[in-house]
Amino acid sequence: MNRRLRNALKGLTAPDIERRRRAMEPFVRATFDVFIRYLYRYLGNEVECEDVLEDVYADIWENADRLRNVTTEKQLLTTVYLYYMRKRLRQVYNRMNRNLHLSQRDLENIIAPELGVIETASQSELQQIVRRMLNRLKARERRAIELWMEGFSNRAIANELKTTVGAVKMLEFRTMLKLKKMLRDYCYED
Repeated sequence: MNRRLRNALKGLTAPDIERRRRAMEPFVRATFDVFIRYLYRYLGNEVECEDVLEDVYADIWENADRLRNVTTEKQLLTTVYLYYMRKRLRQVYNRMNRNLHLSQRDLENIIAPELGVIETASQSELQQIVRRMLNRLKARERRAIELWMEGFSNRAIANELKTTVGAVKMLEFRTMLKLKKMLRDYCYED
C-alpha cells in the first residue's frame, strides 16, 4: 500500500472531523479506479457503479472504524466489500434483475396483448404457441430465453453461454422482439 493511501486511511479513522474531511479526497483518488473496476465486474454498468460507489464512500465517511486495522490493498478491498459494498451491490443487482423470473402473467405480457390472442386463447393453446415459436429460434437464443424463464440472472446466463452480460441483455431483447413479431405474424395468419 502506498504512503498516500496509508495516510488517508489514518486520517479517515481520526477523531478530528477536519482531519477526516481532508483525508477523504486523497482516499477517494487512491481507491476510485480499483473500486470502480471491481464494481464493474459485478454490475456491468458504469452509471450504476458510480452510484454504488458514491453510497459506499458516504458509508465510509460516516463509519470508517472498520478501516482502522487495514494494512494492505487486498485487505482494504476485502474490508470495503464486506462492510460497505456488499449490501449496496445486492440492492442494485436485485433492482436490475427483479423482472428476470417469468411468471405466467409475465409470459402473457410479453406476447403482444394488443393483438387479442391472450383473450381468445386458452392457457394450453398459449403455451403451445410459445413452444412453437421457441422451436423456431436459433439454439443460442432458445437457450438464453429458457435460462431466463427459469429465473437465471444475466450473469449466470452469460457464464453458461460463455459471453458477456451486455451480450446476453442484447440477445434477450432481440429475441423478445423476434418472438413478438412471430406472434404478430401468427395472429394475422389465422
